Amino acid sequence: MGEVHRPLKVLSVVGAGRSGTTVLASILGEIEGFASAGELRWLWQRAVRDGRPCGCGRVATQCPVWSPVITTTLASMASRTPPKTLQDVILAQHELIGRRNVARVIRSVNDAENNWEALQLVREVTRSAFMGFAEVTGARVVVDTSKRPLDAAVMASLEEIDHFVLHIVRDPRAVVHSWRRSKTFTAEGQTREMGTRGLASTVGRWMENSVSAEALRRGLPASRWLYMAYEDFATEPRLWIDRIVSFVGEHGRGPFTDDHHVLLRPNHIVVGNPNRFTTGPVAIQSDDEWHRGMSRRDQALVKFLTMPVNLRFRYPQRAQRQA
Repeated sequence: MGEVHRPLKVLSVVGAGRSGTTVLASILGEIEGFASAGELRWLWQRAVRDGRPCGCGRVATQCPVWSPVITTTLASMASRTPPKTLQDVILAQHELIGRRNVARVIRSVNDAENNWEALQLVREVTRSAFMGFAEVTGARVVVDTSKRPLDAAVMASLEEIDHFVLHIVRDPRAVVHSWRRSKTFTAEGQTREMGTRGLASTVGRWMENSVSAEALRRGLPASRWLYMAYEDFATEPRLWIDRIVSFVGEHGRGPFTDDHHVLLRPNHIVVGNPNRFTTGPVAIQSDDEWHRGMSRRDQALVKFLTMPVNLRFRYPQRAQRQA
């Protein structure tokens, strides 16, 4: 008998930035059969056009994993009628994130939207990139940490993909404090700095992400959605990695040396937090510096501004008890 074809599994990680998703992806990528792509939404703009380095330290177009994926996908775009270029792909992605289009993309999970050219183009390049990445890495499960519900909606609409969503929520006060801190990293001899954001911008994005995630959840089967609090993961990382692996119907163990330490190897996380360059022994623990480094005024303000969402999702119960 021939080998039974199984669709590629994709785990979309949804949540606000600075919620531990890059470290999570690094851990999952160490499990047999898993490969972490990183923030695939930025493959074309930040990795290909801007030349930002992959987790392996090389620019994506020179990376042994991403280079063939990029070449094949762009060649496929060029063969279309009419031909599409890298810039066309980037413009299509920007069209989708327009304020009036986000809800439309999320609704497309249950609506073909075959007449929206930008969405069709993004679907096509997304499908090609994921399939190519899985082929090169030999992965059964690809982890995408793009984090926006919009990007997860694109994945959920692809018939060739067996799609799952992990929704990570972190205390918005911790997210605000983390985004205020500058991060630098060095790759290929160049030192770069990760941008920062102010309180109002971070709160707005946290709220928008949470509301969009809820809208997406309503359009997906309950069996394809797993909710996880950042604080819970930091407290019991090994337990949660096991749950995530089981959630996508796989078996395998994370690279734990004990309950709170992992051993990470170089990866091919294409774009994301500078933590993607971290290798060797890594401690998994909660970053609670915001308790000490954030003024009580700002803590109260963020708590007040995000209260409607916190009440709706009953989060963050643990953080609110501790504050």
